[in-house]
Amino acid sequence: MKFCLVVNDTKPLAQEFAKDFVEELKKRSFEYYFFDGAISERTDFAVVFGGDGTILKFVRSARVAVPVLGINFGKMGFLAESGKSAGEYLDDLVKKNYNLDKRCFLEVECLGKKYYALNEVVIGRADTINLMDIGIDVNGCSLDEYRADGVIVSTPTGSTAYSLSAGGPVLSPKVPAFIVTPVCPHSLHSKAIVLPNEEAVEIEASTAGKCVVVVDGLNVLTVDNSVRVRVAGSNEGVSFVRIDKRSFYSIMLSKFAKGK
Repeated sequence: MKFCLVVNDTKPLAQEFAKDFVEELKKRSFEYYFFDGAISERTDFAVVFGGDGTILKFVRSARVAVPVLGINFGKMGFLAESGKSAGEYLDDLVKKNYNLDKRCFLEVECLGKKYYALNEVVIGRADTINLMDIGIDVNGCSLDEYRADGVIVSTPTGSTAYSLSAGGPVLSPKVPAFIVTPVCPHSLHSKAIVLPNEEAVEIEASTAGKCVVVVDGLNVLTVDNSVRVRVAGSNEGVSFVRIDKRSFYSIMLSKFAKGK
């Protein structure tokens, strides 16, 4: 077996665990290498030692086609596993004691460039306290208009992140849909809207200052005054290794109870 290893170098516990994992790999004569921007051929698994942010950064940079095992050294750790030793994780992989959980991306297009989001894309303001004027079109038809601090388009994976904080619903990862959630809308009626992956949403936002487009926490674009972004569901995605066999709902409740 061959492993790609990704380590968050800012977390000492992640570094120590990665060393233990490497020792277990050597005992079993498995191949391994540390991620340097590309996935090598014949790689069986990518193992990420860090939190959800580390996993998102890796997935965004690599667009991985191999199963990803995240081992949590962050806070919430929705995308990662925890509670086992390095040897126990390897034993589970060898014995195929896991499920694969596919999560789909959002396809984001803006100013001729294309990006992929596993959690969400946020259209917001950069340097002003003025509200944004936001228009939402779905398949060429006007859906809503409001003034707000910004708008979030989220996958089911991201529905437990920023969108949830802004009042959006939680979607099971099995639901082929995405969520459009306004951020602090100055309105009596504007709420989050769930759309099927087959739809495409176009968002036009303007403000007195600069607009930003943020994909999975990375600021990909800053422009003056206004921006237009197209977002649609994608068939592309990433498969996560699930050794913890609890349901999505049980894990969600335990994570938020832990975060109190």
